[in-house]
Amino acid sequence: MMIDLMKKIRFSRLKMTPLLLLFFIHLTGCQLTEKSNDDSQYSHYYLWLKSLSNQELLKETDKQKQNITDGYFKAEVNLALLYALPNSPIYNPYTAKTTLNKLTIPPEQAVQMSAADFGFISMMKDQLNQQILTLNKLILTEQLSQENQSLLQSKAAERSSLMSQIQKLKQQINQLKKIEIDINNQEPSS
Repeated sequence: MMIDLMKKIRFSRLKMTPLLLLFFIHLTGCQLTEKSNDDSQYSHYYLWLKSLSNQELLKETDKQKQNITDGYFKAEVNLALLYALPNSPIYNPYTAKTTLNKLTIPPEQAVQMSAADFGFISMMKDQLNQQILTLNKLILTEQLSQENQSLLQSKAAERSSLMSQIQKLKQQINQLKKIEIDINNQEPSS
């Protein structure tokens, strides 16, 4: 009788094992297919901004400024994106970088923010740093170019003045030679 009972238990265990296994696989599958929080909201927002007209960008700027006043954290990043957008009527990488530098992420926002958004903000800061360095080099190069142009103009004016003086001196030398020849021609021969 005991053997019969054990056979029944083993048999039911054999039936239960696949059911339990399927149940655990199903639970694991649900977790694997759960929506990932790695999608960057800011990259989608940036791409959307690129599709807007200048008028729409100005309206969006006003909206984000109002959102900042209302205390929305994401509005600061959104405004920085508007300033960083190259074809935007308010394009200013300096202001974009300043806006990102002032950005402080509250702990409750940090928990909700995806790694992709953190990466996007970090990449944007790096890109703005490089862009600002390049712009500063360009400004310095333009200043040096203007200084060189001014120096070239003054040197050209100085050269022109010197050439005029040389011409006058040559004329004077020629006049003196003529006078010398005239004097030599007038002297009585001895």
